[in-house]
Amino acid sequence: MSSHLRSPWRLCAVSCAFGALLGAFVLTAHGSAREQSAVQQTKAAISDAKARALLTLFVGSWEVRGTTVGADGASTGPFQGQCHFNWTLGGVFLAGDHVLYNQEGAALQIMDVMGFTPGVGFTRSEITNGDRSMFLSTGMYDDAPNAMVFSSANPMLTPDGKRRSLDTSFMFRPDGTIVWNTTFEEDDSPAGTVKLVLTRMQTPPAMQAPSTPFGAPMIAQAAAGQGAAPPTAAASGGNFIVQTQQGLAVTRAPQSMEENKQLLSAMLQQRQQLQAQMNAMQGQVQDMSRMMTAATGP
Repeated sequence: MSSHLRSPWRLCAVSCAFGALLGAFVLTAHGSAREQSAVQQTKAAISDAKARALLTLFVGSWEVRGTTVGADGASTGPFQGQCHFNWTLGGVFLAGDHVLYNQEGAALQIMDVMGFTPGVGFTRSEITNGDRSMFLSTGMYDDAPNAMVFSSANPMLTPDGKRRSLDTSFMFRPDGTIVWNTTFEEDDSPAGTVKLVLTRMQTPPAMQAPSTPFGAPMIAQAAAGQGAAPPTAAASGGNFIVQTQQGLAVTRAPQSMEENKQLLSAMLQQRQQLQAQMNAMQGQVQDMSRMMTAATGP
């Protein structure tokens, strides 16, 4: 066969081989993408009832112990503290209040709010007394480890200008404990991990129930703490919010919009007073990652 005839055949053979290779690559890539999509669907496919059931697992008071692992692999701790979760805003969101103490006794306060929207997934916001901006995270449920996993959607900057973000997971163990892992990254490189284990309190902190027909006590006022005689409902002019030896309490359910406003106002004022006391007791910390990894730094 002459050379001018062999060349087209050689070109055809090469083209066919390349086409077959490209086709195999496309099929492989399509199959891989389909598998990844299936994995994502498995993680994201969760009903509204299932999501609420998972969030309900947090509700209550927890003792916390934890350790931290620095970027160099060194570990320090333990840290300890308390976590308290409850439904808020009419049961729409789950709110958490947390206080952690390092070995020097410095306090880190964390407040977070979690929620779930069908078709969107979990969302979480977190603020601390060490960061001047809040972390906003999106999350999903991963069935394999039985965990809720979150990634921050608003990277921040460290004091030296590095891009900082965090990944958070809450793993539900068969024994009822919850493992709360937070991994910090700076410029997409690991900068430390905090592992906290939440164990439900056998005796949650609470004030003794007042001798009133309705409701639980609120925080004691200064007058009661100084030994003043607590007024009864009658002595309070019929006011349904009264002072007992155990603290403020309500004697019955609010019966009007105005009484609803009075009760909500009293509760908010009590919360602000409690927060002011906590602010006065807290040590000054820079941020969660630096506090938890200070002992592992160079």
